Amino acid sequence: MMMQRAMCVLGLLILANCSNIPPQAYFQHGTPESLLDVSSEVVNLPVNSETALDELTNWINQDQPSRAELYCMESDVRCSAAQEVLDLYGVPSLYVPSSDNTIALVYERVLARDCENRYIDNHINPYHLNHATFGCSVAANMVQMVSDKQQFVRPNLMDPTDATKGVQIYRNYLEPPEIKENEGIENSLLDEARIQ
Repeated sequence: MMMQRAMCVLGLLILANCSNIPPQAYFQHGTPESLLDVSSEVVNLPVNSETALDELTNWINQDQPSRAELYCMESDVRCSAAQEVLDLYGVPSLYVPSSDNTIALVYERVLARDCENRYIDNHINPYHLNHATFGCSVAANMVQMVSDKQQFVRPNLMDPTDATKGVQIYRNYLEPPEIKENEGIENSLLDEARIQ
């Protein structure tokens, strides 16, 4: 009798643990952020000659880095020239006093990867929750359509061109522009059309 009760309790404990659903099953279904991989790459270039500065310019012109770190003395002419190149291309930079005369170009890349968007049977789920890949195709399409993947991890609140257009639309709403009548030939043609 005691053995039967112990077996029943053990069976109930096993069944109770089978129906526990992990908390992560309730959220993050098909979120585009889950399909992003962020990687960093550092390229070190010397800044000790004119040819090195030309190489730096060509490098930045071909593939603009996310940021740069200058390891040189501020009084050095080549260091100032490298800083001017970075400013010309709009690359944020950090100056570190050192005698290395090098520059570290940091590339932070955000890449989109595919998710497992095939149908997976979830018949053992007692609460009929969606599978982890639910919404995956929509999220994958959303991520692939955004050309600048940095917008997912570091979004711009408003670009200057967006802000200008938004302000213009709001001002036009507050004070609508005056509608001017067409003058010249077009106006006379309209008058003739009205008369006839």
